[in-house]
Amino acid sequence: YRTMVAVAPTYPELWQKLENLNAQYSKATDAINQNSKSLKDFEALVNANSRDMDTAWVVICGALVFFMQAGFAMLEAGIVHPKNVTNILFKNMIDASIAALAFWLLGYGFAYGSDSGGFIGKCGSDCYFGLKDIYNGAGDGKGTSDGWEMWFFQWAFAGAAGPIVGGG
Repeated sequence: YRTMVAVAPTYPELWQKLENLNAQYSKATDAINQNSKSLKDFEALVNANSRDMDTAWVVICGALVFFMQAGFAMLEAGIVHPKNVTNILFKNMIDASIAALAFWLLGYGFAYGSDSGGFIGKCGSDCYFGLKDIYNGAGDGKGTSDGWEMWFFQWAFAGAAGPIVGGG
């Protein structure tokens, strides 16, 4: 049997390998530091625009919920005789319009106004009936969590209740 004896590297070869490892370590450290800076910049950008991103998300979700009404309209239109499709579509349009008016005038105020003994909202420090004080949250006209976007989102759910009941 033959045995293979490994030849030990010389001192200059070891020194060269060490310098190569050190260079690779420096490159990796620089890349990590640069990525860390980029992540911090991105985090600052997200924090600066978080209100706008939240608003966009709520409006998109509200629009998706609102499209449920179109789905219910198609369901009802498919159930009735073709001559009555126009009436069904008009009924659903009126349902959405009346729901918007009622939710604007009373619904949002009852749901999100100052509570009256823990039951329903009333006019107090914030009066949302007719969306009167909807942007009082931050005092800068931009409210913190309430606003037109939340009204739209909640109205979409409240408005979807009419076609659900009417479609049966």
